[in-house]
Amino acid sequence: MLLSRYFIKNFNYLRIHGGSGEIMDPQEIMKTYKEKVEEYLREFFQNKRKELEHWSSREACEVLEEYTLRGGKRIRAILMILGYKLFGGDDEEIIKAASSLELIQSYLLIHDDIMDESELRRGKATVHKIYEDFHLHRGYGGNPQRFGENMGIVLGDLANAYAIEILSSSDFSPERKIKAIEKLNEIIEYTGYGQIIDIYSSMVDNFSEEDLLLLHKYKTARYTIEGPLVMGSILAGYTGEGVEKFAIPVGVAFQLQDDILGLFGSEEKLGKPVTSDLAEGKKTLLIIKALERGNKEQRREILSALGNPAVTMEQLERIREIVKNTGSLQYSMELAEKLVNEGKNALKDLHVKNEDIKKVLLYLADYMIRRNY
Repeated sequence: MLLSRYFIKNFNYLRIHGGSGEIMDPQEIMKTYKEKVEEYLREFFQNKRKELEHWSSREACEVLEEYTLRGGKRIRAILMILGYKLFGGDDEEIIKAASSLELIQSYLLIHDDIMDESELRRGKATVHKIYEDFHLHRGYGGNPQRFGENMGIVLGDLANAYAIEILSSSDFSPERKIKAIEKLNEIIEYTGYGQIIDIYSSMVDNFSEEDLLLLHKYKTARYTIEGPLVMGSILAGYTGEGVEKFAIPVGVAFQLQDDILGLFGSEEKLGKPVTSDLAEGKKTLLIIKALERGNKEQRREILSALGNPAVTMEQLERIREIVKNTGSLQYSMELAEKLVNEGKNALKDLHVKNEDIKKVLLYLADYMIRRNY
């Protein structure tokens, strides 16, 4: 699971008082920015369809619009806006620029769905399954599955192209846009490296804590938190460093806590079967440390459940006990807290132009490790 599932949830009781005496409500801020980003994206897709000459291209644009707008909290776009505001940016053009990250999200998710052979995304058919269904119902020749996957790859590529179009056409100085695009390219590059590590993680036996933390750094911390915040700061004209010293450790801590929730949470809170992480063979820090610290029988129990699509609730309960008894759970919790404190201290020392936004980000850092199961 990613940050978008939790970022807005439970913000409703937090209210931060700014220096002006006005009350800043993070939940309302997130809601407002989400609506503005989605409004821009709908307008973009409407105008894009008018440019397209062939029915298949217009249909592809419609499929991509539905996939992009069917759900999600727009967290990356929102964090890019917050990064912009943090350093004094006040131009509404940031809404347009930040919307590009939602298309990058579609680009990566569409390809990820194909790799994972997923049939659903946010409760509806994935793009490759939509096109597989088109093939079956329209009586096309050839292989429906191959057609669907081919079209999914193309639509993912189009989403990437649309994202660059939006960002490069935004009304910021050429110098700032070039730097922001360079940062975006870096995000995509390192997300790719993270995906490679993720694919190998289930294939190799010696997947280590160091490997896992690098995976979390690339796929969660850099992609979801650090990259968007830095892109926003670049467009605001900030040329210094320091944002990454907050974002990277906090992003890794979030994923560590997310993995704890994945093993100890309820199906109601997770939105998926509680055995999913074990069934998928997910090598979290909990599993890595339990295998490292457990005795022969405990290791056998873990390995018999890990990657087993038929893993039972009884096995899950035994794994939970092993993770607790070996100290693996405590180890993960303490590391997450250490990382959050590291990130908060870095942000507190960072000179910014908007202290209210800093307070929102500091609260977010605390919230990372206070989500419970």
